Amino acid sequence: MHEDRAHSPRVMLLMSPSTYRAGAFLKAAADVGVEVVSVTDMPELLREYWHQDLAVSFANIEQAFPDVVRLARERAVDAVLSVDDAATELAALGARELGFVHNSPDAAAAARDKLIMRNMLANAGVRSPWFGVHPVSGDPRTIAETLEYPCVVKPIRLSGSRGVIRADDTDSFVAAFTRTAAIALDEVTDGGDPQILIEEYLPGDEVAVEGLLTDGDLHILAIFDKPDPLIGPYFEETIYVTPSGHAPEILAAIARETADAAAALGLRHGPIHAELRINDRGVWLIEVAGRSIGGLCSTILSFGAGMSLEEIILRHAVGMAIPSFDR
Repeated sequence: MHEDRAHSPRVMLLMSPSTYRAGAFLKAAADVGVEVVSVTDMPELLREYWHQDLAVSFANIEQAFPDVVRLARERAVDAVLSVDDAATELAALGARELGFVHNSPDAAAAARDKLIMRNMLANAGVRSPWFGVHPVSGDPRTIAETLEYPCVVKPIRLSGSRGVIRADDTDSFVAAFTRTAAIALDEVTDGGDPQILIEEYLPGDEVAVEGLLTDGDLHILAIFDKPDPLIGPYFEETIYVTPSGHAPEILAAIARETADAAAALGLRHGPIHAELRINDRGVWLIEVAGRSIGGLCSTILSFGAGMSLEEIILRHAVGMAIPSFDR
């Protein structure tokens, strides 16, 4: 935090126009006395047409990065945070340039890219499903003949379970690959040939973990059970229940796997959100993201004397004391 000025701590929030999280962060900022500079994701042409200074294109990091740094310096912010997945790499680059405590840009990228994540987790010995990758231009029927079933087809960089489909045999794999490829191609802006991740389907109960990293030390804020059976073929967002009903030894294993996964990716600071599955073979890390939980799920969390998850994240980002993590 800047110590030589009279104003309240100030944070830059990078957010997409369609995010569900803006209201919660803005309310938390008002409650705790943190000023907010909101920077919105907007294509460059629209930004110029509408003369929007507080907007950048998250898809063009090279172009957006100097603008984020300039705006942060002009408005003397104390932290740069990404509200959603889309700007975590941009936030890390900006924070590094500005000298703020931050995740490395490489760690932020690894937490967004499912293939990089899978490779890094496997190399670090974190329990992981088998996986492979193929370009969308590949022949799905030929690929199908090389696989074990059931398996799961995923786009590399989308969130919210978009394009994630279970396949139980050759025909269902061909259909899943074709559908996921179409979704992945729809997101391409550079005319490239995106890749599709194919990995082992892991049966079992699914949980979500909300955590906060400080210099690599993970504090578990909440573990959510997902009571609906998430067996596919599609994996829509479902209800979350907390506190978890799993036994203490399972909760401890969940915490260990999450901490090991964050360390394997190089995540060291700020909020993380992880998804894991539990079966008779152990606790398995599905994904970990360098941001807090999406949608409206955070509204069920309250800490200490009524602090929201977003208030804890803002306090942590600008170096304010967090009175209590108790729920």
